[in-house]
Amino acid sequence: MSDVFGFPVLATSALTQAIGFLYRRAEVVLDRRAARGNPDGERPPEVVPAVVVGDPGNPLDFEPERLTDERAERLDSLMELLGLYAENEHLIDGQDERLRRTLARLRAVLEDIYGRRITFVGEDRPTSGVRVAARAGHVHGKSTGFKGGRVSRLAGVEVEHDVTVVHPGGEATGAVIDDLL
Repeated sequence: MSDVFGFPVLATSALTQAIGFLYRRAEVVLDRRAARGNPDGERPPEVVPAVVVGDPGNPLDFEPERLTDERAERLDSLMELLGLYAENEHLIDGQDERLRRTLARLRAVLEDIYGRRITFVGEDRPTSGVRVAARAGHVHGKSTGFKGGRVSRLAGVEVEHDVTVVHPGGEATGAVIDDLL
């Protein structure tokens, strides 16, 4: 994940798209927490703006337990700060360091909740996609970092599978993908 204070300098139109995207994602997360929406229901398809690089995933695709009270409070507070910009696009300036730090913090919280990177145009970081970190001390049986059924070739999956010791008869596998689309 990028530095929490790092967010790219973008043209105003791209920055407006980035703000809207992150703001809507935060709304979806908080709505689901408050059960204002049907957690098992479908939302209308999300249009991912061109400023997002890679696959940020479905807005409802996160584990509710990852949304801790602390993260929810941080989302609320960051959305309050960004609400001014979301409602007054004429205030958006790509050189505004405070705005970019706020966006970076919002993105960091959303990445923690979704377990995925969210990358924007012009950034020197992996594209948006799934982040898997699996750690195992001693493996006696099988340890797999990521197992996917049908995975798109365009999916940005990053697997980090750290194993200290694989004992005789044990097996450690970073990723297993059944069908690459």
